[in-house]
Amino acid sequence: MKTKFKYLLIFIFLALLVTTSCQDEQSDLENPNNEETLEPNSALVNLMRNTTANFGAYDDVLDNASCFSIELPVTIVISDITITIEAESDLEELEELLSSFNVEDDAPEFLFPITIIFSDYSEITIENEEQLESFINQCDDEDEVIECVDFQYPISFSVFNSEFDIIDTVIVENDEALHNFLEELEDDDNALIVSLNFPVTLEFANGENVEVNSNQELANAIASAQNDCDEEDEECTEEFVSGLLVQCPWDFSNGTDAYDNYKLVFNEDGSLEIPEGMATSAIGGAWSLSSTNNGLILTFSELTAFQEDLGGEWLIVGCSDDQIEIVRGDMTIELEKDCEGDTDCSVVEVNENLQDCLWEIAAYSSFPEFQGIDLSFNSDNTFSISQSGNTYNFVSYWSLSVVGEYSYLVLDSDFEDLGGDWKIVECDDERYEFVKDNQIMVLEKDCESQEQVFDCFTDFELVECANDAGEAEFNLSADTIGLITCTEPYTASFHFNLSDAENNVFPIENTESYFSITYEIYLRVEAESGNYQIFSIFLNAIECNLFECFESFDAVIELCDENNDSTETFDLTTAFANCTPSADEVTYHINQEDAVTGVNPIPNPQAFNNTHMPQTMYVRVEIEGQFEVFPIELLLTDCNAGNCTEGDIDGILLECMWNITSFNGSNDLVQWNFDFEGANNIVVIYTDTQTIDATWTTSQTSDGVLIEFSNVSGPNIQAIAGAWLVVECTGSQLVLHDVSNSDNELVFDRNCE
Repeated sequence: MKTKFKYLLIFIFLALLVTTSCQDEQSDLENPNNEETLEPNSALVNLMRNTTANFGAYDDVLDNASCFSIELPVTIVISDITITIEAESDLEELEELLSSFNVEDDAPEFLFPITIIFSDYSEITIENEEQLESFINQCDDEDEVIECVDFQYPISFSVFNSEFDIIDTVIVENDEALHNFLEELEDDDNALIVSLNFPVTLEFANGENVEVNSNQELANAIASAQNDCDEEDEECTEEFVSGLLVQCPWDFSNGTDAYDNYKLVFNEDGSLEIPEGMATSAIGGAWSLSSTNNGLILTFSELTAFQEDLGGEWLIVGCSDDQIEIVRGDMTIELEKDCEGDTDCSVVEVNENLQDCLWEIAAYSSFPEFQGIDLSFNSDNTFSISQSGNTYNFVSYWSLSVVGEYSYLVLDSDFEDLGGDWKIVECDDERYEFVKDNQIMVLEKDCESQEQVFDCFTDFELVECANDAGEAEFNLSADTIGLITCTEPYTASFHFNLSDAENNVFPIENTESYFSITYEIYLRVEAESGNYQIFSIFLNAIECNLFECFESFDAVIELCDENNDSTETFDLTTAFANCTPSADEVTYHINQEDAVTGVNPIPNPQAFNNTHMPQTMYVRVEIEGQFEVFPIELLLTDCNAGNCTEGDIDGILLECMWNITSFNGSNDLVQWNFDFEGANNIVVIYTDTQTIDATWTTSQTSDGVLIEFSNVSGPNIQAIAGAWLVVECTGSQLVLHDVSNSDNELVFDRNCE
């Protein structure tokens, strides 16, 4: 409770009105002079006020504002980790923790409302971040706070009336009360006279105590401290050691291994616990500190065991931040701090490590049947519980919290006794030990049991041509999971942003036709156990030449002039057969003008009879609202099968790639590419998604040259297996008839592009 001294002055003023009859009974003191009284706004009063002002800079790690402090306890959140700051001693641990984070990405967030306290101890309740930022920006740090010297309380003041009769004695117990007393002294209109009762003791930051006996000595001591009082290293003071002991558990040894499996746990309420390994209960007792002429004494009492070994008074002969040495008679015990908050047990690393793999419950003191249960910690702060591949149907949540010196795994689950706040007492990358009340749980990393389904996936990049608006059409499912072969069952969904993917909400519905600019979306892959992973899909909408395929070669259709009459029936659609599937509309025209204007298309381009030779035809190609016109050259040659020998056939087949542009008048097999190899008579027959290694041979017969295909397996393409007679032959085209069925005709065209 904060005492407001103005109420005390009002009381004094009222006392003057009602106690006149008592004046004769009061002792008259010698009139104090100006050097003995406290003059408002004097140098001494200002020094005293600055010494007792609230030191707002001590918690700058929280608010980065030295003109006010934040009332404790206060709760903050850093990277989804909840931390409760209960006392000033927790701030140093917080500073170490913050060094593990990226400050820009993981700045502390307060759980509002909070209360801020200014140097004059006035308070304001802050409701949100905007209000706090406003006060931080207004902070000018002009208050001169002297933080390296303190008054030892209580101290007292004598209050006189104008006749120098003492009317009251005011006793002050702390800095806030003294600061308010001095503030009210400045505002006093009652002509009261106040003097400080000496001696007064000052305590400096280096632990030195100085006794002063006058206003001048007091002013000199504070001024000296203000000018030169650097903090010295902590010594084995009672305050330092008491704060140190309660920070963490302590290992202890008397030079033997008798206590290797035990720890000392000093609680702030003075109780002592001595747990042994995985035991469900600890040896109980009490501890206390006391200062004597011989030094600082640590006392162990009320022990339920080890009374002869540990009980009694121990002299502290050495201490540091992590070690204390105590002596009792000829016995020496060394204590070594064993904090869970060291580098190996960083709450940041715990947060990341728990999500790496499954964690098996290796031990659970109260429920041995829990052994073998797997916990899977997800990035959305849910966790699943499974055993022998079976997942329990419990909605469970996890988080990490730091309260004071301790880190906790907070589990929210209806599964038996698993829920609660589990203090982390031991940790490494492969094993964690937790304590909750009198229960102990051990988790061990179990990456081998993690679902293998996630190994089937990786991040994807899809590239498609953009339209004038910069968008491209993507087939998300076909070009990602459609290409994945995985024996493990899984459920997949596509999401516009990472948050939706993690929370499994708002999936993209039309995955086969998804229009997007260059962007990143997310694929959520969930295993049967409920565990999931998120993969990125980079959608790359690029500027494309839509007519690149048509521009890549000169289209020529060459036929044999069977009757030497300079006319044949041409299939114009074979000219750009590899390119036309990507077009929206294709029409064929006799002249270029008709093609450009899009009029008078040839009604049956599959059976066009030329009118002269050579003749140029024109194809109009429309793609996404744009069009281009390309020429097709029609040629006739005087040729017959007898002009091509077996050697000729072998030579031209090995020169370039070949495509079946017609199979009984159909171009269904045009997507198959033929790569004839001379070695071992291998012909590689392939499309964009399928490859067949077949064999080919040629032989000379009285009817002409035979080409025979064998070991051809695959849908549709297997129809070419067998022997074929070459009936027409040029350097760029072969016409073949099936030996077993002359009605079957193959037309091979060379593709040297």
